[in-house]
Amino acid sequence: MMMPLIYLVYDSIDHSVFEGQVLNPLIKQLALGLHSHIILVSFEQHLTEKIKALKEHFQKTHPGLTITLLKRNRFLHTALLFKDVRTLRAILKPLPPYQLMARGPLAGYLAKKAVTKQCTSLTIQARGLLAEEYSYAHENAKGRISLLQRIRLHQLYAVERQAYSKPKTKIPFYIEAVSPALRQYLELTYTAPTAAFTEPLFDTQDQISQQLKQQYRTARRIELGITPDAPVYLYSGSLKPWQCAQETVALFKTHLERDPKSIFLVLTPDVTQMQKLLQKATLSPHTYRALSIADHQTVMEYTCAADYGFLLRKEHLMNWVSRPTKLLEYQAAGLTVLHNNTIALLAEQH
Repeated sequence: MMMPLIYLVYDSIDHSVFEGQVLNPLIKQLALGLHSHIILVSFEQHLTEKIKALKEHFQKTHPGLTITLLKRNRFLHTALLFKDVRTLRAILKPLPPYQLMARGPLAGYLAKKAVTKQCTSLTIQARGLLAEEYSYAHENAKGRISLLQRIRLHQLYAVERQAYSKPKTKIPFYIEAVSPALRQYLELTYTAPTAAFTEPLFDTQDQISQQLKQQYRTARRIELGITPDAPVYLYSGSLKPWQCAQETVALFKTHLERDPKSIFLVLTPDVTQMQKLLQKATLSPHTYRALSIADHQTVMEYTCAADYGFLLRKEHLMNWVSRPTKLLEYQAAGLTVLHNNTIALLAEQH
C-alpha cells in the first residue's frame, strides 16, 4: 500500500542545491510510484515573494507534490524550537499512515520531536556536520571563537546528538549518510545506532549520455567563444572560505602556463568576488569566463563544456566527511576531478 512521504527541509527551497539535491530525487520517487504523494514542509527564514513563487512553480510543474511553507523561529536554543515542533505536529497529526524524512540535523530534530503514531518510518538524511561548519566559519585567525559563539556551538552539537541518536519510539529509524567517513563520525561522536544506517538511493546525479554531453558541450562552447580543442577547467559553486577559491585560481594559472589555450570557466553566484580574485591573479580576461547561473539544468549544460572540475577544500573534518554536490555534478558530466586529498571519498580512490 502506497502512503504519503512527508519531507522536511530547514535550509529553504531557494537554496542553491534544492533543485538538484532535494526536488529531483523526490520527483524520481514519485515517478517510480513509491508514494501516493509527497508533502514537502519547508521551514523558511523569510517568506519572500520569490519563495512563494517558487512554491507555486514547483507544484504546478510536478503533480503529486505539495509544498507547505512555514516561518521558522530564530534558532538560539533548542527550547526555542518548541513552537516549530508544535506547528509540525499539527500538520502530521491528522494524516493517514505516512513516512517521514528530514534533511539534516535541524529538520531531523524537529521530526523526532513532532512524529506521531501514524508514522511508519523515520529517516534522517545526514549531509554534513552543522556544528563543525559553524565552528570553522566563525573562528578567528587564532582558531578561536567568542563566548556567545561557543554557546551556540554547544547547542548545535546538542541538536546533532539528538537528531542522530537512537529514538525513544519504536518507529523504524534510518540514517542516510552521504559517505563512509560521515557514518563513522556519527557513530563515534553521537553513538548513532549502526543498524540504522542505510545507503542514499535517490540523491545522486544521473550520468549524462555521451550524445547529450556532446550537444551541451558544443552549444555552450560556441556561446562562450571557446574553441573545441581548448582544455576547460571548471570552478562551480559559491566562494565560502573553505572552498579554496584563491588556491583554485592559482592552480589554474599553473595549467595555463603549461598550455596557453586553457580556459577557466567559473559558475558562481559570487561573480563580483571571483572577478576580484581573477584580477588580483593578473589573469587576462580572454583566459576565463565567469557566470552566475541559478537553474540547475543550465548549470549542468555549462558543466558539460568543461574537461576538468576543480574541487579543492581546506583540510578540515567537515570537508573530510563530505560528499560535495559539485562532485556529483562533475561525475555526472564525466569530468576529471582535480582535488587536494581533503575529501575522504576522493582521497580513498588513490
